[in-house]
Amino acid sequence: MDRDNRENIYDQGIEYSYISLISKKLRVGIVGGGKAGTIKARHFVKNKCCVEVISKTFDGELIELSKEFSEILKLKNEDLSYEFLRDKHLIIIALDDENLKNIVKKYCEENYKIYIDSSDFISGMGVVPIQRSTENVVFALNTNYGNPKGAVLLSNKVEKTIKEYDEFIRYIGLIRNKAKSFPEFKMQITSFIGNDEFKKSFDNGEAEKALRSRFSKEIVDYLIKF
Repeated sequence: MDRDNRENIYDQGIEYSYISLISKKLRVGIVGGGKAGTIKARHFVKNKCCVEVISKTFDGELIELSKEFSEILKLKNEDLSYEFLRDKHLIIIALDDENLKNIVKKYCEENYKIYIDSSDFISGMGVVPIQRSTENVVFALNTNYGNPKGAVLLSNKVEKTIKEYDEFIRYIGLIRNKAKSFPEFKMQITSFIGNDEFKKSFDNGEAEKALRSRFSKEIVDYLIKF
């Protein structure tokens, strides 16, 4: 991609398409064992993904990380091979060797692999977003103009708001799952509980009372029995 095209992308903003992947089923391959590879490895193993890093040398922090997460983080001290790339869902390119980078990108594009270029995210297929979690909620955040500091600032504010809803989200999540036992009333139940008015009842300790004002004793007794 030439410089003018890159500048146009920045001017127009970047559009993302999100999907939440189940961590324990995700196989991540990181090409490069330096600082960039360490940062990405730390992100994915802390989210319980299966990670393999291939490199001829490894950063000291990465070696220590592999000891801490030995079951899901493997370091492969060998030359890059297509065999390494073959069984991965996501490839992280974390090196400066332009020749190797182009080889990896070409393989990924020909084999429909999702890949991220740590040195120049625009030349890859995506970025690793800021990810935060509370006990009951997980969220990821990016900005449209490649602004990591701004993303961190916003994620801190979003996390604070989400924490105010955390227990409420757990409560209505449990009710929603139990509502599946009443298919004829499921939509009514989920609509009734999924709003700020019901949250006010929850905050005031009156969630059960609100439910009983709307649904039968049989239904409510079952819904609130966790």
